[in-house]
Amino acid sequence: AIAFCNKLSLLEGRTPVYSVTGVDFSTLTYAEIPSSSNATWNAVTVNWGANGYRLATEMEYMWAAMGADTENPGSINTTDYQKTFSGSNGTNDIDDYAWYSGNGSSSTHPVGEKLPNELGLYDMSGNVWNWVWDWTTPGVPYPSGVLTDYRGDTSGTNRAARGGAWSYAASNCAVAFRSSGHPSYRGTHFGIRVVRQL
Repeated sequence: AIAFCNKLSLLEGRTPVYSVTGVDFSTLTYAEIPSSSNATWNAVTVNWGANGYRLATEMEYMWAAMGADTENPGSINTTDYQKTFSGSNGTNDIDDYAWYSGNGSSSTHPVGEKLPNELGLYDMSGNVWNWVWDWTTPGVPYPSGVLTDYRGDTSGTNRAARGGAWSYAASNCAVAFRSSGHPSYRGTHFGIRVVRQL
């Protein structure tokens, strides 16, 4: 995921966000990307001021999945993290918005076949788990107190994933549901959604 982000950044003449000691992303091949735990790659650093592509933080993903507070336009959205899926208004059908085990037909689907959330974003729930930047440690909750632009722990055992997937229950599509996996994990139910500075 970080190699994809950096290579796309380089392709478009943007400053790459990620640095890995000893890795030249301009010449890196797919075969050189580790497929198992790798301490050097796990120590990746981030230039938050770079204008290249990167993974969303867990909080950025959650805010985008929450959508818009259509009841109070212009106000700060403080309750939509409780939605059962991105795009939910409490009465609409998850099948119109998300691929999950109940309708996913055992595979991923092209983006845009379901309805978008209020912000026009597709598949914020279901289809594939989206890797996000944050490190997590299973069983360890978010820090207490008010968090502003939270970017996760500086280390951990797993990276967070959001959104649910075609092979998981509808309950995993809830906006607040969080999952995680080892950073080297690869599977047909995981994907990425990239972001960049404007």
